Amino acid sequence: MTEAVRSANPMIESYVEGKAVDIDVQNKRLTIQLEDLLDSVRVGKASTIHLDYDKLIVAVGCRVNDQMVPGAAEYCLRLKTCEDARRLRVAIGESLEYASRPDVADAPNLAAPDKEALQQERRRRATFCIVGGGPTGVELAGELADFVKDCTKPRKGSYQRLKDDIRIILIQGADSLVPQFDRDLRDHALKTLQKQNIEVRLNTRVNEVGDGYIKLAEKGGGVEETINNGVTVWAAGTSPVPFIDTLLSKLPEEARAVGGRVKVDKWLRCPTPTADTFGSILVLGDAAAAERDDSFLPQTAQVAGQQGAYVARLFNRDYDLTQTPPVYYDDKEAIDKAWLNVRGLKEAPGFDFLNLGLLAYVGDKQALSQVQLGDFPIASYAGSISFVLWRSVYLVKQVATRNRVLVSFDWLKSNLFGRDITRL
Repeated sequence: MTEAVRSANPMIESYVEGKAVDIDVQNKRLTIQLEDLLDSVRVGKASTIHLDYDKLIVAVGCRVNDQMVPGAAEYCLRLKTCEDARRLRVAIGESLEYASRPDVADAPNLAAPDKEALQQERRRRATFCIVGGGPTGVELAGELADFVKDCTKPRKGSYQRLKDDIRIILIQGADSLVPQFDRDLRDHALKTLQKQNIEVRLNTRVNEVGDGYIKLAEKGGGVEETINNGVTVWAAGTSPVPFIDTLLSKLPEEARAVGGRVKVDKWLRCPTPTADTFGSILVLGDAAAAERDDSFLPQTAQVAGQQGAYVARLFNRDYDLTQTPPVYYDDKEAIDKAWLNVRGLKEAPGFDFLNLGLLAYVGDKQALSQVQLGDFPIASYAGSISFVLWRSVYLVKQVATRNRVLVSFDWLKSNLFGRDITRL
């Protein structure tokens, strides 16, 4: 479902694939470490370049916060980037194949003096632990349950002999799953996952993650439990990417907000050291802390998407972002001025997030949908109707028609021929 940047927007004049590693705010210059695209072919590292900018949009997102628990960063997989998804796909396939090897497969011709020990080892290798009961963790648990159900079907499944050995454990520190949803939807999510034989551990904290095990304990002084497993996925909490720390070190102290994010005003501008540079840096998405009432906007794709469209309108209307509130430049064409004046847009309006609701898949062709318009709830659904809505939105959000066709065909192919278990 990924789309190449160049084909997604042919109007881009220059595209550089690299990582921003430093910034000179005063001189409006970025330091870019180019991606090593020929890593296995060329000797040496890719070069570092400098890019000057007039306006800088910082939309670098965030990363998984796996530093709070010993061993999590070393032994957990994540689900944040395309590379994370690829590694997770391979790890799931490898774990199931690992559990099918002759040393634990209990084949008829295998001399096994201790079959109970072999069974325990097989179950360990086919145990998947997911830390975090938010939308990411719940959707992963539901998708994984669907995958396991398909791969263990009698006569058709590639791993049908592992049907009674595969375990999926979802670990949540709070007393309910997907806390962003209404209570009845949260309860439905729990029941749906449990119906698919997913073990849900609520009010449970993770004390340690190691090579092939995870240590848990109930909150409030519960006895620690060690679960031997094959794969652990960390989907609990986020933290800033390194570039945000670098950027904040070059900005005034008032730019630092909760969670290490960059505080922005209602036009998504961040504070800068001097008046000359104010309005040259806009921050949006998960990296930004935009105030709304007495809190900050949530770190969701819906917020980031609306902020991206808003910033595009600021630039297309040619507002002077050094002023407060921003107004269009005096040299703007008369017809454009008249059109903006008629619409009451001589001054740029601040960003106003319109909450359209929440969606989450919980497996077994069921989903949660909480539809609303701003602060006004419209409807809440759970079940197959929400699943249709979830897939519809999923398709609409694809960048290109080509992707919509490919994703639809992939769904159809999986229903007709089963899941692809190829490990790439």
